[in-house]
Amino acid sequence: MNTLEERLARMEAKDEIRELTHRYCHGVVDGDADRIVELFCQDGVFRTHTLAPQGHAELLEFYSGGVGGKTHKPFVQNHVIEFEDEERATGRCSVEIRVWQDNEAYTQAGHYHDRYRKEDGRWRFAERHYIRYHNAPWSQGWTKNGP
Repeated sequence: MNTLEERLARMEAKDEIRELTHRYCHGVVDGDADRIVELFCQDGVFRTHTLAPQGHAELLEFYSGGVGGKTHKPFVQNHVIEFEDEERATGRCSVEIRVWQDNEAYTQAGHYHDRYRKEDGRWRFAERHYIRYHNAPWSQGWTKNGP
């Protein structure tokens, strides 16, 4: 069994990582690309079904173009974190996203597979991989596009 100090350090690390994902969501809602990029390691990557910008310069370009209009409202839940060591961890959290796109409201759902790494004394995203289940107009409902 780990010492009390080790257990406390692990709990604090989990809390910091959970707040990392929350800060990410708040940055998206606020349309603040600079704040989002600071949550990534210098060589961090964000993967989607079509893109994989890597490093702060590419991430800033990606997020500046995507969140500037404040069109996405993400909500995360079911966050599970596992540690590889004191400097690296992995996680998965579910996400629902309300989107305003082409003058229509959409609902998205999926999950993030994350790799976290401590850089400059702070937990950051080494990789954030978004896996989307659906992106459906509210007017149609998500079940018309399949479960």
